[in-house]
Amino acid sequence: MLSLNGEVIKLNGMTVAMSMELKDQDMSGQSSATDVAEQGDKGKKLSFAGTVPFKSVDTLTKLYQLASAKDDSDNRQVYRVGNDLAKALKIREAKFTNNINATEHATLLAWNVTFELREHNGVAEQKENRLKATTKPEQKQNTRHQQALIDAEQAGI
Repeated sequence: MLSLNGEVIKLNGMTVAMSMELKDQDMSGQSSATDVAEQGDKGKKLSFAGTVPFKSVDTLTKLYQLASAKDDSDNRQVYRVGNDLAKALKIREAKFTNNINATEHATLLAWNVTFELREHNGVAEQKENRLKATTKPEQKQNTRHQQALIDAEQAGI
């Protein structure tokens, strides 16, 4: 089952898959070393697939409306996600990403529907933001300039 902001999306035979990019960059150059520079954990992505019967065209219409919805700032709408896999992975909010596809099923009177949701403001992002907030460099006065003034004063200039 899937719900977005409390709106239930009914897909028959729904399957859900999760992926997460662990970004890094090879630092070994031309050697055979395995050194990498970690570049952070990217947001998790949930991929959904299922069928929507032709008689439930309103489900397909609603899904496309949700996918193309924008917020007040004209950004893609963020949804509260209700799904067992999302709950297990602590994904609370997500946006539609990449493609949403609907193709006719070969043997059933239905559409095969696939789409992806990308985590919004996830745990990794929150941790990174907290770390940035606690490690902000302290703003210091221009000590070089002040030291030069003191030195000039002592030298009698």
